[in-house]
Amino acid sequence: MTNPSPQKPRRRLSFLLVPLGVVLMLLEEYLWRGLKALMARLGRLPWVARVETRIAALPPLWAAVVFLVPGMVLFPFKLAALWAMANGHLLWGLLVLLAAKLTATALFARLYTLCKPALMTVGWFVRLHDMTTRAKHWAHAKLHSWGGWRLARRAISRLRGRVLTLAHRWF
Repeated sequence: MTNPSPQKPRRRLSFLLVPLGVVLMLLEEYLWRGLKALMARLGRLPWVARVETRIAALPPLWAAVVFLVPGMVLFPFKLAALWAMANGHLLWGLLVLLAAKLTATALFARLYTLCKPALMTVGWFVRLHDMTTRAKHWAHAKLHSWGGWRLARRAISRLRGRVLTLAHRWF
């Protein structure tokens, strides 16, 4: 008997993980857009606008520090969520983890907008930004190559059209 090729398990694992990774990455991007818009509205409050003006004026090093703060501040909440799940409180742990993720994404999105000009002068950030952008383009291409995705998009588009038509009739 011959041993199975080491490529087969890797291919199977890739078959499972790549779609999951693509969906998670695109979900994060979708959340990013919506939460960024929400945070921009919050930025219209006078005291928030003053803080944002100061953040936008930071030099690159301090902009990088500020950009990383939400992850550091919310890390204990994520640990608490894992602790809760490990101790049998699955729902509470998931809710805390979801709240921490949404909060971190909202803060990152707004800070990214404010700090991007300063951060784009820092070499490591530019490399990380370019790598992330390439990964995002790859994920979009991968997703759009799947027939099931194209079929789902058409179905969602039709459903959205019907809902809008009904909403216009009722309101």
